[in-house]
Amino acid sequence: MKRLLLPLMLGTALFNGAAQAADHLWAKGLPDYSQGYDEQRDPVKDLAAASVRAEQEGKKVLLLVGGEWCSWCQEMNQFLDREPKLASQFNQTFVVVKVNVSKENKNQAFLKAYPEYLGVPHFYVLNDKGKLLESFNTGLLEKGKSYDKEKFGKFIAFLTARG
Repeated sequence: MKRLLLPLMLGTALFNGAAQAADHLWAKGLPDYSQGYDEQRDPVKDLAAASVRAEQEGKKVLLLVGGEWCSWCQEMNQFLDREPKLASQFNQTFVVVKVNVSKENKNQAFLKAYPEYLGVPHFYVLNDKGKLLESFNTGLLEKGKSYDKEKFGKFIAFLTARG
């Protein structure tokens, strides 16, 4: 019985985690590639679709590199959920593409086109043509055990103004 209980508990936790990944208020109504970190997604196709959308909407593309296993990635989702005004500015500025990095799929072939990152989450900001504008360590936006509202807002404002 004990042998069955642990896999059942782990499976339930993983299923609930995957279900919660797409339940973030800040991402409601956005394309699938903006929702959870999915190791099955093709970031090349996602970037192509996001670039079309960015061009149509006059936005930049933000590649958000991370994973469902990443506590800071999950904290970013929760932070944006708690800060609807910031989340709105974030979504008005960027078409977000979540790029999974995990043991199962590191998306190395896709990410080798960009500067090396030291940790996740990490932002790559692209124009609507796919040109890299910024490679940004999100650790600079942290405050305590979450993110800093003022720093996050300045980051968005800087990139809104940048052509």
